[in-house]
Amino acid sequence: MVRILGMCLMVMAVGASAAESARKPVYFRTSARLSLDAQGVPQQVQIDSKLPAVVRSSIEERVMQWRFEPARMDGEPRSGATTVFISACAVPDTQSSGMRLAVDYDWNGPGYANGLPVIIPPRYPVDAAKNSKSGIFRVVIEIQPDGRAEVEAIEPQKGQLRYFEKSLRDWVAALRYVPEEVDGRPVASRVAIPVTFSTEDSPGFRDEMRTARQSSPECGAAKAGSPGEAAPGPVVLDSPFKPITTG
Repeated sequence: MVRILGMCLMVMAVGASAAESARKPVYFRTSARLSLDAQGVPQQVQIDSKLPAVVRSSIEERVMQWRFEPARMDGEPRSGATTVFISACAVPDTQSSGMRLAVDYDWNGPGYANGLPVIIPPRYPVDAAKNSKSGIFRVVIEIQPDGRAEVEAIEPQKGQLRYFEKSLRDWVAALRYVPEEVDGRPVASRVAIPVTFSTEDSPGFRDEMRTARQSSPECGAAKAGSPGEAAPGPVVLDSPFKPITTG
């Protein structure tokens, strides 16, 4: 659930120009490495250092209030670490010259080794592009304790897999993760990732995507002060840390 953070942020804090931020919401995504004790209570939050300090402080304040089911070994609760992925939106505050920030939990699991909050998509196969082929797939991967990924299954939702299978397998083989940890040791996990190949990349399409981000649940909640729902994305199928309270 989305909650409004009780502070005004300077427009420059989210990296947008003052002129544009004064008119439009600013949607962004980030991630944080979270250390948890044996009760599932956050002890330390490491947030992208590229974000302005005021934004990092605000996000940390919210994340430290979240609670998780602790991991267990031999039936006993254990401490550990996971990565949480976050959607946020800064909206002009009509009562001041600053911004209001809404933060929403998306999911948690292994983090990306490159530190980005979103996964780099696979390359569009040349043959598929030449033949105007599109496709939607659910890719289930196994992430090993060393951070490498392997394909478990590729499930077609739309389109022909033969045009995209090699690209998907090469993509997974190149992925690197920061695994979750239990009792100080990295653990394996399984993740399902939705992948869409589409040739619709016209200016009009990009404008629609921009509008969709600005009308996202996060931006809507920041403007209206009401809860929203997380957007669909990767799903960790067996994280040892299940969220209890992320509101």
